[in-house]
Amino acid sequence: MEPLDVIAGLAWDPEIRGFMAVFAGVVVLMGSVWLLLVTNTGTRLGSLIALTGFFGWMVIMAAVWWLYGIGWRGDVPTWRLQEINVGDLGAAALDQAAELPNPDDLPTAFELVVASGDETARAEFGPVTRDTLTADQTEGLTAAEIDELVASELARNQDTTLSELAAVSPDLINDALAAGGLDFGQWELLSTAEAGEAQASAIAFLIDSPDIAFTAQAQFKVLDAYTTGGKRPLPEDPGRLDRIGTQIRSALTLTHPTRYGVVQVQEVVDQPAVPGQAPARPVVDPAKPVVSVIMVRDLGDLRLKPALVTLGSLAVFAALCLFLHERDKLVQRQRAAFEAGA
Repeated sequence: MEPLDVIAGLAWDPEIRGFMAVFAGVVVLMGSVWLLLVTNTGTRLGSLIALTGFFGWMVIMAAVWWLYGIGWRGDVPTWRLQEINVGDLGAAALDQAAELPNPDDLPTAFELVVASGDETARAEFGPVTRDTLTADQTEGLTAAEIDELVASELARNQDTTLSELAAVSPDLINDALAAGGLDFGQWELLSTAEAGEAQASAIAFLIDSPDIAFTAQAQFKVLDAYTTGGKRPLPEDPGRLDRIGTQIRSALTLTHPTRYGVVQVQEVVDQPAVPGQAPARPVVDPAKPVVSVIMVRDLGDLRLKPALVTLGSLAVFAALCLFLHERDKLVQRQRAAFEAGA
């Protein structure tokens, strides 16, 4: 094989190239420092000083990893599946799940919007008429097409979930909770913005589950997401003192209360795709039961590995520093004895 072929193979193989880059860096950077030390202080002492400096640098680097959760890190926090409940949350293994009301027993987001005076929520999810449509929406449409658009927009708003409403108008949800119109027990409603990771995990669990007939996300619609437990979060519209107090309280809470999450979905009506047209809006099949994905939060061990590297490197660094200190004291005693004998 020609030398050029060998060089080309090294350049295109990321594993070999990465190994060679680290090897060259160690030889050129660390090796040059070690060579300078051993030529001035001797092989044994120079190697000991270089090793001490290396572990001191490891302490600093690993401490930065530990602080920011970067570098060689452990598992990130994730949601773990606990169970998938179909229809009756009262039969769930998790006792707290029984407190969640059936979606049919709750007022819909559309009903809350209609009964409220929240202009933002009404503009986004409220009643739709010809008058509420903009000129851009109706431009070039016939009267029949406008009526069809009104019906489509109204049906979309009527299918709005509470989580979607919470993302646009959280005050409306809070007012309904304070007035008693909504009651989730010890559970907290998550908006679609807050429930992104939980929803993605629940969808993956549903599709991968052999006990559930869902094989694709298009077969169901995500309804609402809830959470309970965990450390107490920041209050609504937090100030600086609230943030400081939350940081102190979180640091003083040595244990991590278990946090649970529930994401509810429901099967949709099968609507065959029409070639050349956009996919139809998913319509929930009311005859199908609500499927609740119950999950538990796994906090992982994101900072465990860098913490162990930091503490281990610190211990080795301290031992090497102590060894160098004892060596210096021995040299001083021997020098003093030599000068006294002279």
